[in-house]
Amino acid sequence: MANKIKKCIIVSGAPNDCCDYLKNNISDNDYIIAADSGYTRLMSIGITPNAIVGDFDSSNQPNIDCEIIKLPCEKAYCDTFESVNLAIERGFNDITIYNAIGNRMDHTYANMLILNYCREKGAICRICDEHNRLSLITDKTEIYRDFDNFSLFAYLEDCKGVTIKGAHYTAGFYNLEKLDIKQGDMFAVSNYVDSDKCEIDLESGTLLLIESND
Repeated sequence: MANKIKKCIIVSGAPNDCCDYLKNNISDNDYIIAADSGYTRLMSIGITPNAIVGDFDSSNQPNIDCEIIKLPCEKAYCDTFESVNLAIERGFNDITIYNAIGNRMDHTYANMLILNYCREKGAICRICDEHNRLSLITDKTEIYRDFDNFSLFAYLEDCKGVTIKGAHYTAGFYNLEKLDIKQGDMFAVSNYVDSDKCEIDLESGTLLLIESND
């Protein structure tokens, strides 16, 4: 029997002005973990998280009615990673992270690496904001016209035998039946779904899928 899907939302502290986006995509019925100052975004839309994880170096420790896990300021991992780790420890296997794409590229890249950590732990993870959705593909996946564009990158390893059906650009654009996408390749950038849905598959490796709007 397949594992039951258990969903968790994590709100990080990137200074994006996306309160309306958060309000439209989460509710207080979801299980929500705030990573440090992420709780301020939630409180601004009237939602109290189930737990807050952080060292509170970028915000004051709140006095609200929820679980608070205080971390030391000098630590090995960022607050968002610790929040994801808590979610996985508690059995959540479908994780959506908001407010994790910000001005600090080092933090943004560290958050992108969380996608692989979740994969290794058997959990699905995606990083979303109002313009982007990041996720990993390891087997046959369908995507729809939720975003204007999508791009594919080899994620931490080379990818072999990639097929793309239902998009404007397929392997046929290169006069091939299948594509090999190596780390560092950039030729699969800025494609778009050309029909009702697009099907992406691969024989080996892991693809980073970035869906985006201008």
